[in-house]
Amino acid sequence: MDPLPSLLNNAPLANAIFGRRATTGGREGIRGRMDASFNPLLFVAGAGACALVLVGGGGTALSLLRRRTGIRSRRRQSHEAFLEQVERTAERARAKLNRSLAWEGARPLRVAAVVDECDDVKSFYFASTDGRPLPPFLPGQYLTLHVPCAAGGKQVVRCYSLSDRPREEYYRCTIKRQGPPGDQPELPPGIGSNFLHDHVHTDDVLPCEAPRGPFYLAAQGDEPVVLIGGGIGLTPMVSMANTLAQTNPTRRVYLFAGVRNRGEFPFRDHLRSLAESLPDFKLFSVFSRPTSQDADHKDFDHHGRITVDYLRTVLPSCNFPFYLCGPPALMQSLVPGLLEWGVPDDQIHFEAFGPASVRLPSDRNPAAEAIGEPVRFERQGKEFVWEAGDDSLLDVAVKHGVPVESGCRAGNCGQCALKVLAGKVATLRTPGATPPDGHCLACVSVPDGPLVVDA
Repeated sequence: MDPLPSLLNNAPLANAIFGRRATTGGREGIRGRMDASFNPLLFVAGAGACALVLVGGGGTALSLLRRRTGIRSRRRQSHEAFLEQVERTAERARAKLNRSLAWEGARPLRVAAVVDECDDVKSFYFASTDGRPLPPFLPGQYLTLHVPCAAGGKQVVRCYSLSDRPREEYYRCTIKRQGPPGDQPELPPGIGSNFLHDHVHTDDVLPCEAPRGPFYLAAQGDEPVVLIGGGIGLTPMVSMANTLAQTNPTRRVYLFAGVRNRGEFPFRDHLRSLAESLPDFKLFSVFSRPTSQDADHKDFDHHGRITVDYLRTVLPSCNFPFYLCGPPALMQSLVPGLLEWGVPDDQIHFEAFGPASVRLPSDRNPAAEAIGEPVRFERQGKEFVWEAGDDSLLDVAVKHGVPVESGCRAGNCGQCALKVLAGKVATLRTPGATPPDGHCLACVSVPDGPLVVDA
């Protein structure tokens, strides 16, 4: 099912894709190509000024970009820089528009379907309970679910990447059943994913927060793009690939799928069909543990893992934007490796699983710098000294039995916000959620000197 709603009835996802140029009356301007599957930002180019105007909502001007005069005498470089500024402004406007259309807090969504994708991986389709269109999102963002899987039906919060392009009819999250950590088999399996797999069925209703997240594809532009997904980290890449296939099918896409084998390859047939139908979509399947049923160079292109050395053998250059999502080991090797290859850091966009972070060679290590600092949990009346190996305030709280609400453990859901009573914190990375003033997110925060928190 791939409905193509009319322009006026669709959710207003701003999606103007700018062309090269148009000439009118001897003056150069900008031509905007609008994708009919979305309600676009209308790009208006005049002889002297340019503005982005939202279709609907009274035609509110979003941004007056700049006055352009004498463009024929300007160098091509200036023209290209102007186009880049237009696209960046449109991207910011899209993100702002999506936030304004989203809802606050959690609202009930109905499970419209549950589909088995591959071993221990299911897709959950969420629709509105009243039949109204769902707000749009940016490909790569996630949906936050409130899962009633704790003792007494208490909800835990989990964030799962959206795995399809923006649609009015449904959101799709593709979720892997998580077992115990491979290096800590004594720990329990993931309670959120296991509950969803075992107990959530069609027509069930779950509270969900609106899609959000700082990791998303800038879908505009003509330059090739590289998408790299490891394991279930493929899900945001599928969302990006589907968006590009719908809105910009002639853009060159290199998608690298790193999985164990065919049995653990979600959306394998779908991605292969994209590669067969779109000449500019290139799929590279990398199997780390192929089985006897997996045929080399038929079912997969490379035996091993996705490494920069492998990327160098198949990519024509490194002069592309890279989008990566995967387990910690993959991210810790690829991100620094891409920098060493010469990829500019602003061209590397990544999201790691759970609490994992990617530390770059030039990064500070706030957790190591905090060793020896006192941390006091005021309500519990407990004080501890930060030790080597402590990863975050949440990690220390769990280790010492201090109860702290938590969800995603990645700075995205905001459940672990703690009030800072004295001292300061350093953040391990930019969180997706913004804590209230005077608070910190325990899962991505470490002490920056002596610290007292309300817990």
